[in-house]
Amino acid sequence: MLAEWTEHWGRDAGALLLQRHPEIDAIFCGSDQIARGVLDSARDLGRSVPDDLAVIGYDNWEVLATNARPELTSIDANLQQLGRQAALRVFDAIDGIDIGEGTHHLPVRLVIRGSTIPRR
Repeated sequence: MLAEWTEHWGRDAGALLLQRHPEIDAIFCGSDQIARGVLDSARDLGRSVPDDLAVIGYDNWEVLATNARPELTSIDANLQQLGRQAALRVFDAIDGIDIGEGTHHLPVRLVIRGSTIPRR
């Protein structure tokens, strides 16, 4: 599903998805904002997270992820490092340094919180 990357849209999309496909047991969201909305919809529909449904966000926006109920598991793309590397490549290109072609990859990490595993 694709639309606005907002918590509101996450609530609407989550509700639609879970009502049409009640067998779904996990949802991976393109942002933490969307995932927060999905958590709300799951709760409204009586789905227990993480027991009935696992939810993962993307960005690891700490203020959103750690204040979600339950806390949100998220992919940390290390956006600060990503921005730094992009800027360095632009500066190199401006200086005439060959930066090569194609896609450059940086590592990400999964930050596991309560939306994918029960509290121990």
